[in-house]
Amino acid sequence: MRMPTNRTESYRFTDIAPIMAQTFEMPGGAGAEDAARQHPLEEASASQLVIVDGIPSLELSNLSSIPENVFVGGIQHAPSQVVSEQLGSQSAAHGSALPFAALNGALATDVACVIIPPGVHVDRPLHILYLSTESSAGETAISNPRLLVTMGDHSALEIVEEYAPSHTGSRTKYFTNTVTEVHLDEGAELRHGYVEVQSGDSYHLKATLVRQSARSSYTCNEATVGGAISRHDLSIQQVGEATTTVLRAFTVCGEGQLHDLHSKLHLDHPEGQANQLHKCIASAASGRGVFDGNVRVGQAAQKTDAQQLSRNLLLVPRATVNVKPNLQIIADDVKCSHGCAVSDLEEDQMFYFRARGIDPDAARQVLVYSFGAEVTQHLKHKQLIERIQKVVASTLSKAPLLSGERR
Repeated sequence: MRMPTNRTESYRFTDIAPIMAQTFEMPGGAGAEDAARQHPLEEASASQLVIVDGIPSLELSNLSSIPENVFVGGIQHAPSQVVSEQLGSQSAAHGSALPFAALNGALATDVACVIIPPGVHVDRPLHILYLSTESSAGETAISNPRLLVTMGDHSALEIVEEYAPSHTGSRTKYFTNTVTEVHLDEGAELRHGYVEVQSGDSYHLKATLVRQSARSSYTCNEATVGGAISRHDLSIQQVGEATTTVLRAFTVCGEGQLHDLHSKLHLDHPEGQANQLHKCIASAASGRGVFDGNVRVGQAAQKTDAQQLSRNLLLVPRATVNVKPNLQIIADDVKCSHGCAVSDLEEDQMFYFRARGIDPDAARQVLVYSFGAEVTQHLKHKQLIERIQKVVASTLSKAPLLSGERR
């Protein structure tokens, strides 16, 4: 299998050469128990699945509040018929377009499965905590976590995927190559939180593949703030009418960081609704943000309402964002719009603060932190938001305009 380069159109702005140059080893597994205690989620204290280096750890997990008719666990004990029908079906359909998803399919040693029967509403959020550990040999550790979510008719669930290092605060070096496949039957509702707070020296590639049946609802709130290189390939296929899709993403690109979101949403049935918001802060000259968002409204998707907006802040000279919102409309009876803005902080906002005697540096800090809150507030869980804010604060503190320096 040929790996992409900068000559590959979809990777034109995402240089994965540093990943390909690594020597990979198996992870050592150390530090996971302490790290699990450092990433609590109060609302999911009895509905947490911990995955260490791609393998579900029942010893570190607490699933006592999960209903008896809901399955959460490794593939070995998952319902075989559901797994055989659904596992890998979406990633196989993408083929060579998602080479790292194919690599995950070849290297994954286990699969976390979440199977919700028809009509079941799970009251508590399911917190899936992915922990990555270092290699004992000193090389770059590699893991390939995989998650399969299938939801029956008119079921409801909230999932929070959180990716973190096993050694908090260290420069742990590892490569996480992860895939999430979601199958929503008619009327199912999934609220999906995705938080990446990986180590500063790590590499993180993720594919999220979603199949929405008629009248289903999928909401993804995403915060990507860690890692040296991260990329999220998000692909959503509408296979029935009157579906609802809401996508919100927030990224912060600090010194030497590259964060890439490639999304594809295909609407091929009537009365679908889609709303996508992407927000990126580039706070260092060596930071780069990439967004390629494709929304395709097919001929049969009449009465569709699709909105897409990308807003980007460049806090220092030479910081870079490569943004490509893309709305393809073939149907003629639709309401669709898209837009993109790349700027520093708006002068009228700064004037508002100055007119009230607020110091310009303090005003910039308030405006920058509130910029991402439009997305992160939808994650709702206080402890999770605090962990995101801690990483964001550390990254932004190195930006000249937030540390008291002048351009």
